[in-house]
Amino acid sequence: MAVIVEVLNKQQKVIERHKFLQQQVKLGRAFDNDVILFNKHVCPYHATLQQDQAGQWWLEDLSSVNGSFVSDRKAVLAKEPLRSGEVCWLGEQALRLYDDAHPVPATLPFSAVGQKLQAMGHWAFILLFALILAVDQMVEIWLTLPKQLEHLWTVRLLELPKTLLMFCIWPAILALWGRFNQQESHFLPQLSLTYAALAASAVWGVFCYWLGFNLDGSVVAQITEVTGYSLILVALFCGNLWLATHWPVKAQAAVAVVVALLATSGQWAGLLTPPSPFDRSLQYDSRLLPLSFYLGKGKDMQQYEQELQQLFEQVEQQRQDVDTQ
Repeated sequence: MAVIVEVLNKQQKVIERHKFLQQQVKLGRAFDNDVILFNKHVCPYHATLQQDQAGQWWLEDLSSVNGSFVSDRKAVLAKEPLRSGEVCWLGEQALRLYDDAHPVPATLPFSAVGQKLQAMGHWAFILLFALILAVDQMVEIWLTLPKQLEHLWTVRLLELPKTLLMFCIWPAILALWGRFNQQESHFLPQLSLTYAALAASAVWGVFCYWLGFNLDGSVVAQITEVTGYSLILVALFCGNLWLATHWPVKAQAAVAVVVALLATSGQWAGLLTPPSPFDRSLQYDSRLLPLSFYLGKGKDMQQYEQELQQLFEQVEQQRQDVDTQ
């Protein structure tokens, strides 16, 4: 009966796998062993795996300096039996033993969602989402920068590459996490997914401006806005976790929802918390100032004061008309 010996790291991830047909396997740092281990706490001739006539495998310690151990860190005094799939230790070095009849898990079919997430790592998608973000930033600059400050356009536009690079930090962290757990890094799909979420947030923000304008800044518009941002974050974190971990789908979804709610907790708290009677902060009131007054191209202070004065005169004229009727 063949035996398979897996060499594990400290996270018990497989770093080497060997298959032997003989009944004795020598383990240690010496180069004439069957499995050569490079852990400095392993002796040159540390232990052997021996199969008896009944097919049972035994771990025998060869009077090593740091000892050998089986399940529950039980020390091997002479020799101990090993079951298929059991982990043992030579000093600090973990090994796992399988026989060739050990059952393997069922083959997993390809996930359609997973394949689409990996396909998003193509450069065309990354450039498309980056272009949407750049256009959004340029439109924001055009709307908020007054004409008198047009000389600052160049400075603001030069910040776009820095902003796009800053958003590479999160995908890089996830890629390192995957590498640390000996999985594929998926950096480009993670980057594309992050840019896609930011682009979706930008498009959703434009829609919320339109919705808030037509609903005159009502609570319904505000709740809709925060709900949309929360769902975008849930989708982003679900995709991140799918690419970076092998957790169950339910666990990924639960973690994504919790993290998204934590990220938007301030906005939800502002919407769901009743206003305090002692709150003296400024509150928008559509009866006093219509949204059309401050939505539009950026204005300097002089233009703002002129339009504000015209608004006061218009409201005063309407009041007088009502009084005369």
